[in-house]
Amino acid sequence: MAVNELERDYLAMLHECDIIEMIIAGQKMEDSDESEKKKTVGGIIMSLEKQILDDKYDGKDLKRINSVIATGRTYWKS
Repeated sequence: MAVNELERDYLAMLHECDIIEMIIAGQKMEDSDESEKKKTVGGIIMSLEKQILDDKYDGKDLKRINSVIATGRTYWKS
């Protein structure tokens, strides 16, 4: 795997974290009901959980991603 591909994929995961945080903060999907927001967050959470299992991220700092997964899961399940 090319280094640039790894960085691109890692940045994509951080972008997904931004989306989750913005939905929870009410800055994204303002016109959607709570159920739709939770469904969207849940889908992103499941995707992130699958991605971080990949060995290619072994040397990467996943603290923020893991933190957002925990926060997003709490929101999704509330």
